[in-house]
Amino acid sequence: MPSKTPADGSKMAVLRIAWPIGVSMVSYTLKGFVDMLMVGHLGLEALAGVGLAGILAWNITAFPWGALRGQRPLVSQYLGAGDTTAALSFGVHAFYFATMASALFVVFASQLGQFGQWVGETSNISPESAIIAGEYLGLRMLWAAPMLLAMAVAEYLRSTERPRIPMAADLLSHPLNVAFNYVLIFGKFGIPAMGVRGAAIGTGLADLCAMTVMFWLARPKRGQWAQLSQEHPLRFRWSRMKRVFETGWTGGFQFMIEGGAFALITYFIGFLGTASLAIHQAAIQLVHMSIMPAVAVADGGSVLIGKYVGELRWEQVRKTVRSVLQLILPFMCLMGVVFVVWGEELMGLFLKDSDPIVHAKAIEMGGMVAIAVAAWQFGDAFQITYRFCLRATGDHKWVMWAGILVSWLLNVPIIAATIFWFNGDVFHAWMAFTAEIYIGGWIFHRRWRSGVWKSKRLVSDESGVEHSSLVSESE
Repeated sequence: MPSKTPADGSKMAVLRIAWPIGVSMVSYTLKGFVDMLMVGHLGLEALAGVGLAGILAWNITAFPWGALRGQRPLVSQYLGAGDTTAALSFGVHAFYFATMASALFVVFASQLGQFGQWVGETSNISPESAIIAGEYLGLRMLWAAPMLLAMAVAEYLRSTERPRIPMAADLLSHPLNVAFNYVLIFGKFGIPAMGVRGAAIGTGLADLCAMTVMFWLARPKRGQWAQLSQEHPLRFRWSRMKRVFETGWTGGFQFMIEGGAFALITYFIGFLGTASLAIHQAAIQLVHMSIMPAVAVADGGSVLIGKYVGELRWEQVRKTVRSVLQLILPFMCLMGVVFVVWGEELMGLFLKDSDPIVHAKAIEMGGMVAIAVAAWQFGDAFQITYRFCLRATGDHKWVMWAGILVSWLLNVPIIAATIFWFNGDVFHAWMAFTAEIYIGGWIFHRRWRSGVWKSKRLVSDESGVEHSSLVSESE
């Protein structure tokens, strides 16, 4: 039998895994922050178009994205149970899944770009913004493969408590993304200015760099190829692919349907005009500032939870969940204070317009939306904690249906009524989000308290317990 996971579920144990993930996510947030600053200098129309396309790109890639994240509880629980060969095989099959999804996006990139333009044309944003949305979306889909392949490898490495490799790739690629975008958007060093096309291409090039670096750093060391050939974890097996899909489809479907709800809400906000959609996009960047570090902590905790579930150590599972919440809650509340105090200044970094009257109104409304973002923080800390922790135990189907229902039964109708029935503005729409945030947080908390998750363990009875140094070796 393998030795038990030495960590004890304390806050320090969570942070040991979470901090490299946090560095990656903060780097990602800063990269997106700077990217939107550069796009914002092209005007509100460019910011609105790229914002709409970004939401659509997220929604379109949500299924494979969520499915790839779904490998984490499968890999970590099998590691906890001692079957490290199966854990590696599941990670490999997740990579195969990413390869197939990437091929589809490349083939249909042009059609997806046309879809993005059509969505923009049917809302109330300007024709120029609609064209920008279609162009940006098509290019992002053309470059989807490096992002998905890199994510497949990164999720496996994080599941095996090796988050520093994805962190190293991110710390290299995210600054490169900013540099590429600066050169391509504005035309530097003899390269013609490409505008929003440059933003999409720059992101794709940076993703390609991240994928290359991660492959190089994660490659098996000398002597391990022979072990690979003996254990055959790289061999494609339909049974393993089916298991990866069975575990991952719930995350993918949830990401896609919840992303669809957010895309529909973004579409509704588009009826309020180009400036409102630009404010909406800027507010998303503020949300990332608080959510990404919180998600990193929840990610770190979920790796430990998966291993403890594999080892049947239920008290350590509960202790880890408490540690995650105790780390996330004060941080998100602090960020809420930041948004209230400096909301206008933060939103003003993104919102640019040549008309001083339009600019002043956008800044004022942006400051109000920042207050709405602040109102989320306390409830969202509970949502993030319990969503991630429940999924790590194997309770992924319940998490999927609960997430979808609160999005579509609360968010979509309430915000639609706010905009079209009560003639609310973008501030009222963002305040309406709080209903889903707090009610959803309470629902997920109740599920955790019920203890039903203990019956959702993913490890099959026939799983072996033999160790493999291939996946347990530290960097």
